[in-house]
Amino acid sequence: MSSVAVQSMTAPESTGQEAARSSFARVPSAFKLQFTVPSQMIWVPLIVFFGAWAVAIGIGLWVRHLAGEGAEIYTGASQATIWCLAFIAAYSASHTFPFSMALSYSRRVFVLGAFLAFAAVSAGFGTLFAIAILLERATDGFWAQTYTFDIPAVTQNAGALGGGILAGAVCLGAMMFGFFWSILYRRVSLVMLWVIALALVALLAVTVMVVTQNQWWPHVWDWLAVQSSYSFAGWVLLLTLGLTAVNYLVIRRATASA
Repeated sequence: MSSVAVQSMTAPESTGQEAARSSFARVPSAFKLQFTVPSQMIWVPLIVFFGAWAVAIGIGLWVRHLAGEGAEIYTGASQATIWCLAFIAAYSASHTFPFSMALSYSRRVFVLGAFLAFAAVSAGFGTLFAIAILLERATDGFWAQTYTFDIPAVTQNAGALGGGILAGAVCLGAMMFGFFWSILYRRVSLVMLWVIALALVALLAVTVMVVTQNQWWPHVWDWLAVQSSYSFAGWVLLLTLGLTAVNYLVIRRATASA
């Protein structure tokens, strides 16, 4: 077989391999695309994190000053950053997706870059969450027994490390959930978006009704009671990976202009 014939047989395969390498080689750029505006992914969530924490501590000190010694105070202010990042993820996906198409990124590269960027932000949030738990323990809830992060349901059987991992996993799931709605908006019409949202709410309501009618709630609580922060974080990450796959399926036919 002549050398010309060999080259003609191997050329398509080599071209395909180079295309595959060039596609994934753009993932770091897709990752950086989510941080084009640093205040969006870094500074605003940090302001919300410490601002909500300060407000919770202030309320705890005020209540302790009025009521004196009493039961420990637990607040839900730690959720503020998670909700903030979920909205930021939706906003970011809506605004960076057209840029990614203009830069000729593939949809797969865009989703992978966004997932890694959200994972990095979630890891940072989980680390801060764990540090906050240790700080609250060291100061006995800032001398007012007021806890925002060291919540028994989060730290039981796992400590500060498990609480931080669970917080990071929940944050990543919330960000991919926000990403889903933003991309779905570009895939379907506004009316269809609301139809899907109402259908999901109806499905959730039917699920609650079925569980209630069959008296399965004790089994649900028993299952939750035996979960540690580590195992629950694993379930959350598994659902997040499934949601990421759904996001990729949705974005494959999404258009850059809504």
